[in-house]
Amino acid sequence: MDQKQFDEVCKQLRDRKDDLRPTDVNVFPEPLLSTLHYALRVGRISFSELMKRLDVKPEQARALADLLVKRNLFQISAFSQTDDVFYETRLSTSTRPLMRPKLGVWKNTDEGK
Repeated sequence: MDQKQFDEVCKQLRDRKDDLRPTDVNVFPEPLLSTLHYALRVGRISFSELMKRLDVKPEQARALADLLVKRNLFQISAFSQTDDVFYETRLSTSTRPLMRPKLGVWKNTDEGK
């Protein structure tokens, strides 16, 4: 990931007001997109693997991981060690409020409206 991409991604993450959901990662450029898809599929990713997959410096990987933790896509794993931090992905879909359906929604559906 080049410096320009890195700066744009960090700006996007800093400017967000709400939490990231797994489906929100599709707006990010490669190689972050495939790295986040991998982490979501496996359920976790180590700091060293994040740095290697993104081909970034340690301080850049740390800044990005911190932003992903802040946006609640990652959480620091209890399995983290002193030599490598592990991040678990959060698959919660309850980060945004759910809307209650209008009264009579099933009646309208049953009548074919």
